[in-house]
Amino acid sequence: MIEGTLKPDQEESAKALSEAVKPLYEGIEDVSYKVKVELGAGAPYKAIENVVPIKGGDPVNLDHKEGEVWLIDFWATWCPPCQAPM
Repeated sequence: MIEGTLKPDQEESAKALSEAVKPLYEGIEDVSYKVKVELGAGAPYKAIENVVPIKGGDPVNLDHKEGEVWLIDFWATWCPPCQAPM
């Protein structure tokens, strides 16, 4: 078993490595390979595109800018704790 975690700026390397090693373990029993890319504190993120503002208007992109902090609140209409502030 091979597992690993890389930073977002290494995503392309992770994909290339996954494709390169795939032929080496295909067809072999009890072998697994897993490399994931995780966003951690302070890591730049990919742009979140076409976000429609709550108050209407044109969609915007949320791009990482050095020194800027974003708080993104995910919620669902079916979630009782999420409904409370609504």
